[in-house]
Amino acid sequence: MVKTALEEAAHKLHEANSVVVTVHVQPDGDALGSLLAMARHLKNIEKTVCTTWGEEIRIPAHYKWMPGIDEIVDFKHCIDADVLLTLDCANEHRLGFMEKRLTRFSSIINIDHHIDNSKFGTINVLDFSASATCEIVYDLLRVMNADIGADISTLLYTGIVTDTGRFQYSNTTAKALRTAADLVDLGANPNAIFQNVYENLSFASLKLLGVILERSHYLEDSGLVYSYLSDNDFKQADAAMADTESFIDYLRIAREAKVAAIFKETSDGKLKVSLRSKGDIDVGAIAREGGGGGHRNAAGFTLALTIEDAVVWISERIKSQSTATAAS
Repeated sequence: MVKTALEEAAHKLHEANSVVVTVHVQPDGDALGSLLAMARHLKNIEKTVCTTWGEEIRIPAHYKWMPGIDEIVDFKHCIDADVLLTLDCANEHRLGFMEKRLTRFSSIINIDHHIDNSKFGTINVLDFSASATCEIVYDLLRVMNADIGADISTLLYTGIVTDTGRFQYSNTTAKALRTAADLVDLGANPNAIFQNVYENLSFASLKLLGVILERSHYLEDSGLVYSYLSDNDFKQADAAMADTESFIDYLRIAREAKVAAIFKETSDGKLKVSLRSKGDIDVGAIAREGGGGGHRNAAGFTLALTIEDAVVWISERIKSQSTATAAS
């Protein structure tokens, strides 16, 4: 089924003259890698390409080095095209302002690996076993007989390495590792990518890590390890939320942690929640209940609650899953 969808998507992209390429708001490494890799190939085969996502464009510091990152434009400039190509986006709402423009496009190619994808495309290329959308994009580019050089392979490797947690999460399959090896053969430099993504933190952001660790709490009854950053913390450090993307892994490694959570306060008082688990608890299900999404081991959403109430809300759902697992 996926192969047929890949071929259909490849045909549609080959016949198109113009393509808008977009991803979910607040893009991560997988979203950016798939976005820029597809944009690079489409430009290489002389398509008119507009690359964007549906909110103000802010590039996290640890992704500013990615090839083609300076070609991303405000969504207001991406209006009409033969095809809208969406990548790593589970549903229409995650497209931000681009959701309002879906009706402009007669053809929408939806490429994704999230299990809760709403199949909003006219062509849906969905592979729920894929470690990352970049893994599916690699398959698509091979179907398209693309010239995958160093830049594209670097972008795709970045998406896979970040979505697998540096090949540590349970979505690290044999196929993911084989794809990564192929990309290294094609020019990706794992050491350079690692340094750019994981050793590229400002000193101000590093100090926020200290705040996270100092404020961390462990709830024995649910197995939740959590911490938080206020809007004022970000302002004082002159740091963005995206600069703290990897901090949750420091909570996840606690031996006692069933689930790790970091709460980040937005300027309007809401909480952006990042969740990670070691496998027993499906944090993707918790996030979807809260209006967000993600995977079994990594997910996120936004809550209009206090930190205290959010901790209770998440803990109840962890305990409920633990009880159901023990009873089955």
